[in-house]
Amino acid sequence: MDINQELKIIESLFDFSSIKIKTENVYFFPMELTYFELSQFSDLIIKLNKERFECQSFEDKSDCLEKYKKIYLSQRKTYNRLLKNLDNGAVSIIIPEINKEQERYATEILNFDISIPFEVNVKDFMRKKLKQRLCETNEELYKLKHYPNSYINAFSNFVGPNSILKYKNDIVFYKDVYIASTESHSYSVFYNEKTEEKVKRALLNILAYFNGQPFFYFTENYNFNRKLMELYEQFDLLDMLRLRKKDFFVSKEDEPNYCELPVLKRKKNYDFICLEDSQHEMIFELYHASLKQFESLPRCVFLYRVFEYGAKNHYQRIFNPPNYRPEDALNYYVNEIMKHNFVPLYYVDSGFSYNIREKTFIDKRKSKYVNFTSALKKEVKKIKDEWSNHNYLKTKNAGEIIYVTGRNAAAHGGSGENNARYDYDSNYKHINDVNIFLELIARYLIEVLNPQFSNIVERRTKYYDDYKRLNERKESE
Repeated sequence: MDINQELKIIESLFDFSSIKIKTENVYFFPMELTYFELSQFSDLIIKLNKERFECQSFEDKSDCLEKYKKIYLSQRKTYNRLLKNLDNGAVSIIIPEINKEQERYATEILNFDISIPFEVNVKDFMRKKLKQRLCETNEELYKLKHYPNSYINAFSNFVGPNSILKYKNDIVFYKDVYIASTESHSYSVFYNEKTEEKVKRALLNILAYFNGQPFFYFTENYNFNRKLMELYEQFDLLDMLRLRKKDFFVSKEDEPNYCELPVLKRKKNYDFICLEDSQHEMIFELYHASLKQFESLPRCVFLYRVFEYGAKNHYQRIFNPPNYRPEDALNYYVNEIMKHNFVPLYYVDSGFSYNIREKTFIDKRKSKYVNFTSALKKEVKKIKDEWSNHNYLKTKNAGEIIYVTGRNAAAHGGSGENNARYDYDSNYKHINDVNIFLELIARYLIEVLNPQFSNIVERRTKYYDDYKRLNERKESE
């Protein structure tokens, strides 16, 4: 396809003095206005899409990128000129003849201001629509410049078990892959024939860290996928806090608190998130492995491995101790985690509990958002006090306690049967206490080794309740 000739024809025939809203049924007018676009360019993009889909190689697909760029540049120029003419009164909006009843119908559907003339409302709505189309066009041009693989990558594996992003329109880019919504509420990874498997894993691992939830790429084995989904859907990071309650193992109440998917900040207010490259993808993989362990003992293994990786690449490089002791590094991090401002991971405290025996709800207070790491910090203070009054543990510092549990008991089983005990109401809770320290240490190490991610999560909780605020920027641009 000769894209230059196609665009030359479109541009020569375009009328910049009028915008026509065509419809066979005047009651469809609100819909036609809402979905207004320059169909000449849309049809050309569809035509180019078909050409790209027929390409077999990465190189052939790449050859289409310049054609897309030319279409969007021409489209942007046209929308800009129409918007300028509209503001200057040099363009008229031609709409079908409608009676008063149809005008009232359109006013209600489009939420027009009844205090101003209908024609003025239409003009204001068209202005917003042109700005929206310009924003969308600029978004595509940005992707073509910075993430051209979004036009080359093909749909591949589904991601499970649950939604991986808070908002369906979001797209997350990392290196040459991206994750976006596909069928229904599902999400998939998109990659090309040159993508390395470790990059696909890295993207999923990074998102698992932000979300505090385990994910996996679907396999071709349906039954295996189902088993993993059923397993992961039962996992809840908040069990780490629930286990701290003294009556947890005898309680008949279930507290349906749940983690909230984070609002990831978008690039230039477009509908996508751009993750910068990480030099420590392995630490995300180790942490993601810990999320997949739903009992305290195996979680301890992988959280401790996160610490080992982090200490090697952070503590030892900073202090370069002649005789490195893990206990010293752990004590250092025990102090640092209490001062660190963590990337937020919110959970919803629903304000009620469910009595399993009586099958009744107990109202306590209003629902609220709680920062998970802040809640863990409060438990750390309590645990330190408990350890300081324990017959045996009071003789040890926090680093020594974490090391003995994390390294000797969890990773190697220790030298005696007590180290491997799994009594839910005694040492199981102790391992969980250690895991609270290790969870904060792991997240701290991830963040200090990847400072580029420190501000990618929205901290203001109002954005978790009302996503409309995040979309208003398109209308204001």
